[in-house]
Amino acid sequence: MESSDDEVEPIDEHPLSHDDLPQGSERDIIHQYFQKGLPYRHIILMLEKHHNICMSQTTLKRRLKDYNLTRRKELDNEYLDHVRYMVSMEIENGPDSLNGYRTMWHILRLRHHINVPRNVVESIMREVDPQGVANRKNRCLKRRTYVSRGPNFCWHMDGYDKLKPFGFCIHGCVDGFSRRIIWLEVQRSNKNPSVVAKYFLDSIKSARGCPARVYTDPGTENGLVAAMQCYLRGEGLDEYAGSLAHKYVTSTSNQRIECQWSHFRKQRSSWWIDFFNDLIESDILNLTIDLHREALWFCFAELIQGDLDKVKDYWNSHRIRKSKYALIAGVPDMMYFLPEEFGRSDCLFQVPTEKVTEMENMLRQRIEQNDETDPIFEDYFQYVMENNGLQHPTTALEAGVLFENLLSFAFQQT
Repeated sequence: MESSDDEVEPIDEHPLSHDDLPQGSERDIIHQYFQKGLPYRHIILMLEKHHNICMSQTTLKRRLKDYNLTRRKELDNEYLDHVRYMVSMEIENGPDSLNGYRTMWHILRLRHHINVPRNVVESIMREVDPQGVANRKNRCLKRRTYVSRGPNFCWHMDGYDKLKPFGFCIHGCVDGFSRRIIWLEVQRSNKNPSVVAKYFLDSIKSARGCPARVYTDPGTENGLVAAMQCYLRGEGLDEYAGSLAHKYVTSTSNQRIECQWSHFRKQRSSWWIDFFNDLIESDILNLTIDLHREALWFCFAELIQGDLDKVKDYWNSHRIRKSKYALIAGVPDMMYFLPEEFGRSDCLFQVPTEKVTEMENMLRQRIEQNDETDPIFEDYFQYVMENNGLQHPTTALEAGVLFENLLSFAFQQT
């Protein structure tokens, strides 16, 4: 869909208009698309549409052979032992212990470049995690049918508060048609309108346009986003221009993002909730003490954001199966970037450059004026780490050890 404003110069088109798209050399780009499991046809279309690289399927196959990229491996005992080890590592080291075999199959392919049949992964999962398989067996979720005109017709935004008691608020946005995650970020508070608006504006700049509509709940944190969306679409001539470009809905009506939170709870956040509750029950963590809350954020915030990045990467590259509730099946990234392959068109509206700059300056001033961050705790924890040879954690268990060490050193100095 084209902008209705012919008087204002829109942001120029560019083949790399999305930060999430692979960048680098032709080899790097092909390698990343291949490891995401895209079929040859979609790799060729993505190269042509978003990277200005044209090649035939024969040429692509020759490139893959030259790069030693293959999806077929000999399933001997040694290789199966390696697969079994990687599955065990994913299960033991965090929230991936909640995932089923389809999710694990995609994780192996996406993160570890392991390509094996799904029935092999299913068999290994039954072997190494029988209790988890039993717990997931009878789960069922009912949804109503959702209809959308195409990618960027509607973005669904919402905050996730299940980890808020531990100091970690999460905010996310999902494209209604493709179900692609636009952003997924951890923050101190879900109630700061400027922070949520920054996520929105950053995504608009990355997509080089804004959606036709935005759905949010009536929370005060969404007021600034609502104003920005209506301002960006104020000069449109379509039925959803101006004030209709944003709509306040109840959480139960914001179906797409609520469905995402349901998956997130089952596959990730419940593991973190249990982990932090274990710290409380072990008398290691006391949420009534400021020092404990600040140390928890210092030790775990980056890990949780890294976990959210994994969730986004996995979800956007996995295949959604067709059902009576999902009329169009496919990979969210492909449905978003190649909508014509699914009988839809991109509904993105180009945004005048001066409007984006104006909002960016306004938002920067609001963030500077309302910045209440006190770096004293972070500076102190950084000082303790540097003077005691402590390293930043890479796993939840390492973060738990660092948390105890920071509290121990603080106790010794009081």
